[in-house]
Amino acid sequence: MKLDKKDRRILYELDRDARQPLAVIARKVGLSRESILYRVRQYLKEGLLRGYLTVVDMAKLGFVHYKVFIRLQNLSQDAEKELVQWLCANPFVTWVSSCDGAYSLIIAVKARSVVELKVILREINNRYWKHFKDQHITTIVNARHYPRKYLVGAKESREVGWGGSAGAAKLDESDLAILDELCRNTRATAVEIAALIKRSPDLVLQRMRSLEKQKVIQYYTLWPDVNKLIGAYYKVLVKLHNMNDAKEREIQTYCSQQPHIVYIVGSLGDWQLELDIEAQDIAALREVIREFTAKFSEVTSDYTVLSVYNEHKFRFFEKAIFSQKA
Repeated sequence: MKLDKKDRRILYELDRDARQPLAVIARKVGLSRESILYRVRQYLKEGLLRGYLTVVDMAKLGFVHYKVFIRLQNLSQDAEKELVQWLCANPFVTWVSSCDGAYSLIIAVKARSVVELKVILREINNRYWKHFKDQHITTIVNARHYPRKYLVGAKESREVGWGGSAGAAKLDESDLAILDELCRNTRATAVEIAALIKRSPDLVLQRMRSLEKQKVIQYYTLWPDVNKLIGAYYKVLVKLHNMNDAKEREIQTYCSQQPHIVYIVGSLGDWQLELDIEAQDIAALREVIREFTAKFSEVTSDYTVLSVYNEHKFRFFEKAIFSQKA
């Protein structure tokens, strides 16, 4: 789908805040609300836009995220499709993606303890162990998302993120139901959510504001098909050494200023940093990596590049995790 300047600005605004009214976006872009609505529907129809994300800080609810990097073997196309569908149906699985490189599949899993993680992973491995040639598990410490500045040539270095210290947000059934619906449909109105969960619109609005104030809900953004949006989606796994807090902040600041670095993930494992890079092609990726490794040569020891060609699921919260045992 060919994008013009207006399209890029619309997508940029949805990336910054996916719940802002279309009328507000229309004023910023200089089009009518109806034109914005038509264009957004086209993004969805063409598959450029998969949907939207309500980003929930699961650490505030007592959960830790883990990534599982899997190398598949002896798996037919139909069997792989079945595996992906099965993983996507698991409420403890946040993200499922297919990639090329050292691994074939990446999944993000949330658990309240290593015991719960063991149960989740054991079920996966018991079912599909014959097809797992290799797998590697990392613990996610935190994640930061930077606006897709490349869409409009913006210079802003704003960041939003999740993870870090565990919190103790106390949520009742209404809060959980609202979170569940927002993660199912990020742009749902308070009236629509109220009708679904049998509560008043005023209560829904009040609870949404409370969830945002407590930083349980961190932000709302779009979920694009990156390969259709710009060309290619790469995940670079970086091994770091001789790190300290100052150097970590320097890396974060640097990444926030780079137009093609959209996410960074701090992790514990064989690598300590994930760079999510959205670029036109491998040459553009090579330039981003070259600049990063030159800037941080004192702390960067090695890196691995994965090419993510499909994302099958991305949903932070499902109410079933509180009613269903892992």
